[in-house]
Amino acid sequence: MKLRFFSILAFVMGCVSSAFAQDYSFPNHNLVPFTLNPSIVGNANAIRGSLDFRQQWPALDNHYTTLRASFDKNVYKRMCSVGASYTFDDMSNGVYRTNEFALVYSHAFQLDDEMYLRLGLQGSYFLNYFGFDKLVYGDQYDASNGSVDPNTIEDASNSSCSLFDFSFGAMFNIQNKFSIGASVYHIGEPDNGFIKKSANSLSRKFVVHANYIVDLLYSNGLRGRKDLSDTYLFFNGTYQQMADFKLAYIGAGLYLNPVIFGIAEKFNLDEEYVTSFMIGGSYKGFQLYYVYDLFTGSHGGNGSWSHEIALIYIHQDKEKYPCPVTYW
Repeated sequence: MKLRFFSILAFVMGCVSSAFAQDYSFPNHNLVPFTLNPSIVGNANAIRGSLDFRQQWPALDNHYTTLRASFDKNVYKRMCSVGASYTFDDMSNGVYRTNEFALVYSHAFQLDDEMYLRLGLQGSYFLNYFGFDKLVYGDQYDASNGSVDPNTIEDASNSSCSLFDFSFGAMFNIQNKFSIGASVYHIGEPDNGFIKKSANSLSRKFVVHANYIVDLLYSNGLRGRKDLSDTYLFFNGTYQQMADFKLAYIGAGLYLNPVIFGIAEKFNLDEEYVTSFMIGGSYKGFQLYYVYDLFTGSHGGNGSWSHEIALIYIHQDKEKYPCPVTYW
């Protein structure tokens, strides 16, 4: 009882009293379409639907659960792509819940035969809830006997808030070989507080990312091939910063049709490390991935692991050599 009380109290002090709010996160961003950069929308060159589930610290009572559904497609004649997504983020068993509804647009500019510049814009609407009734406040707790009074003088009347938000991104891409991009989220740093909205702003998030692919078949002398074979290596890296929070990510993997494997190291530049293992497969347009994150930092803790499941469906009539387009 006391352990749960203090863990919830610590969570509230970090999320409510802080001057900044933090985003939900799918660290394995390449499995979750266009979460890293709005310009990535439509990079499957097909009609794509995705369902994603992530649960962090499942061994704790106040575990962290995130669900996301998305859809995107290309409009070839206009050299553009459109997408939409919904994300539900539940922190600490309903204490803080975030709902994000997003629309995304990107436009591609062809620079050379296989080189493109993509620019993307995202508009989001957030509807957030805070479960004041799920907390125990200082005036309710009697330290002499450990009892909890159901009454409190705290103002819990405003349990929801909503806001509009905009994000922008750009990416340079060499088709099926290399890409590098950058994005900025929450450009206007909208107010995100419950009692005093201006006291809790959603600070800007900056992202830089790169992917590199080594095709193990078509790079061996076959001419005229611009598509990707079903046997390749991939490498990627990401750096994200939001207020004082920093996260770096380095990953690599191998695709051998129809199975894909990957391993990655994630760290927040403060001796907190996570080793991530991924396995997935594809069959007739369906892709299924499972990711297991293992905490390997210097500060141990109960429940310090998480898992993630991604289900993607891609419909592309003209694709002669079907293979995953997500480079983990």
